[in-house]
Amino acid sequence: MNKLASLRAYLIERIPDLKRNPDRLLTFIEDGRVEFHRGAHLSHEYQVPVRVVLTDHIGELDTVMIPLLQWLSRYQPNLDPSEAVTFQAELLHNRAWDLAIDVTLTERVVALVDCDAGTIHVDHRMPEFPIDPCAAGHWQLYIRDAEADDTYTLAAEWGE
Repeated sequence: MNKLASLRAYLIERIPDLKRNPDRLLTFIEDGRVEFHRGAHLSHEYQVPVRVVLTDHIGELDTVMIPLLQWLSRYQPNLDPSEAVTFQAELLHNRAWDLAIDVTLTERVVALVDCDAGTIHVDHRMPEFPIDPCAAGHWQLYIRDAEADDTYTLAAEWGE
């Protein structure tokens, strides 16, 4: 699954807690399916319910969700907005928590069969859909704590 590997690398690069300790990110495929149509070709699509787990995460939920939504907007824009992402969290101690995020990814695979040569060429398609209305190459995520005051605090930053 190229998409899952891409998502994992994207999150590790952009979430400060994971950048320091990438082993805190666990990824699972749960009940994946393959959609295909009978015929001479072997092209198919993976439909993969993915669970992304962050363990002992320290930081705001937005430091995880904003990069996740950026990636989904670029590589999986066809998700139903009301069902795209679900999550569960367990508060551990001192603002540390475990977070489980569920999202379904799809990955199209084009398999070209050449009967004469006895070969099959496989190409995993991962189209990229431009999402950013601006051309910023570097992002800073500021979060305001409404209980404390009206100032924003830098929570994360990353480059594209």
